[in-house]
Amino acid sequence: MTDTLAWILAIPVAYLIGALPTGYLIGRLWRGVDVRKYGSGGTGFTNVMRTLGKPAAITVLAVDVAKGALPVLIVGFATDVEIIRAVAGSSAVIGHVYPVYTRFEGGRGVATAFGALLVLSPIAAGAAAGGLLVIAVTKYVSAGSLSGTIIASLTLLILVILDHHEWDILVFAIAIAIFIPIRHAGNIERLVRGKEHQIEGMARPRRSK
Repeated sequence: MTDTLAWILAIPVAYLIGALPTGYLIGRLWRGVDVRKYGSGGTGFTNVMRTLGKPAAITVLAVDVAKGALPVLIVGFATDVEIIRAVAGSSAVIGHVYPVYTRFEGGRGVATAFGALLVLSPIAAGAAAGGLLVIAVTKYVSAGSLSGTIIASLTLLILVILDHHEWDILVFAIAIAIFIPIRHAGNIERLVRGKEHQIEGMARPRRSK
């Protein structure tokens, strides 16, 4: 397979896979609601859990992780060029954050980024999972997500310095270091003000008529 086709898979195809509005679709199918009208207005794991409950949230989480992993795996079958694989992961994250299917209103990108990272660098993914400890201690998903993102980016940089990865993989590290904090801007402000919601849930919406 040519690198041209690999690039097509890495950019538009990966973007379209990442852009699938999992939380929105689950909300419609699960309880006939638009989760964007509840809680934080997000379509990711946290807001779905607060509005629809754990089973729906776990479903969203699993699919969102797969949306990040699948494009990188597909591109990996087409080429072993690391920058193309890194761009595929980045495109999937950008698709999740700014999905064309829902007028570019998407989630925070954390689960999709983690899925891509699992394929790109299992070591960095394992390190990023340290964000779960932050969530367990603070009960703030946003704090854990941001911590995991920082850990992942720094781990990738260390792995590059140690020659475990090529410098090209930092394309992905830079992408998540930019887009995930941008999508968490409101959360960061609320954390600073002490107004951020903890993981314990909000009231669930009724089924729409």
